[in-house]
Amino acid sequence: MNNKIVIITPFYPIYHRNDLFEDTKAVYYLLKEFPRNNEILIVHSFFHGFRTAWKQLFKVVPVKINYKKYLYSDGYGNKLLFFENLLLFPKSIVTLPYFNIRYTKILEQFCKKEKFYPKIGVVHFPTYYVDFVNRMQIIPRKIAIIHSFDIKNIKNRANKGFWKQYFNSYDAIGFRSYIIKREFEELIGIQRNSFICLSGIPESYIFNDLCKLDYNINKKIKLIYAGRLDRNKNVVKSISALSKIGNEIDYSFTIVGDGEEKKHIEATARALGIFDRVIFTGAVSREKTFKLMQEADIFIMVSKKETLGLVYLEAMAAGCIVIGTRGQGIDGIIINGENGFLTDSENEEEIYKTIYQVIKLSPNEQKRIRENAKNTIKYLSDTTLSKKYYANIYSVIQEDK
Repeated sequence: MNNKIVIITPFYPIYHRNDLFEDTKAVYYLLKEFPRNNEILIVHSFFHGFRTAWKQLFKVVPVKINYKKYLYSDGYGNKLLFFENLLLFPKSIVTLPYFNIRYTKILEQFCKKEKFYPKIGVVHFPTYYVDFVNRMQIIPRKIAIIHSFDIKNIKNRANKGFWKQYFNSYDAIGFRSYIIKREFEELIGIQRNSFICLSGIPESYIFNDLCKLDYNINKKIKLIYAGRLDRNKNVVKSISALSKIGNEIDYSFTIVGDGEEKKHIEATARALGIFDRVIFTGAVSREKTFKLMQEADIFIMVSKKETLGLVYLEAMAAGCIVIGTRGQGIDGIIINGENGFLTDSENEEEIYKTIYQVIKLSPNEQKRIRENAKNTIKYLSDTTLSKKYYANIYSVIQEDK
């Protein structure tokens, strides 16, 4: 069965533009196991945030109604339309009507010229695309995939009545975590047709041979963080919490990644007297990151907002005891004290106490949590979850029949 599916997302690999930052490949991995007899069109609707939008204004405008100027291919051989949006006002999520009108025309032109008649559109981060989605008459059925930033937008933008009406226009709602589903239903109400849309990690990570030695306070404890260095990831709070340990315990903290917060993190580590304990690797490959996690004892990422965070799952697979954020995407997958630990991202004292608790775990407790973590991620491979993602999309397509 040949199903024509449109995937709309602000995040996707960017092979043709070295000047643009690629935040996550999560949606890309979700398409990994789509049956090849389907035709997939990716609409990568990239956002230039307020800090860079005005600089990009004359590069992006005017938008020419010629779909071939925006047409590329992704790593799976799917066709991709690359659109650029400008958020010209601080904290704005509103896309300008000019872009929405013209990008809708380009999409319609593509569908007509390429004889691509979609059966369904899947919209990731749908709160960013209200006007764009409402103009897309060519797509008969729609699924919204709710991320953590959608919850923030629903709380802070417009009113609940507006959002209820908007989401009623969708045929199904997918949620990127159990926490997101719960928050959405508290705000908008329980949805008749909904599903959980998790991301997974490579099977080779899940089924790697784990030969992790127990750590103890008589040896150096190796902590690690991996991800982008921005304010949301909250690495400064981890640095501040670690500084409270003092010289009681020998430890190192490896920070894998790069970003605009790096200088602030370095300055904080210096000011708190622990700079010599912090190791900055810069950005490295996914495979190298996994090896570094295999060499570490404890993984910590206390993000303020996190849809799920594949790096948590990778750290669990690598045998790290994982510390994540309570009330964010990993909450529900990590059960505090069972297969990892959860803490308050804003409470420095609580972060410190959680780190200290994990450092002091007995060998038996370490083993129990690692084994529970391995059992948790056993069914969270990217292959398995990509198939589930497609099955949920296909079930909505089948409702027409």
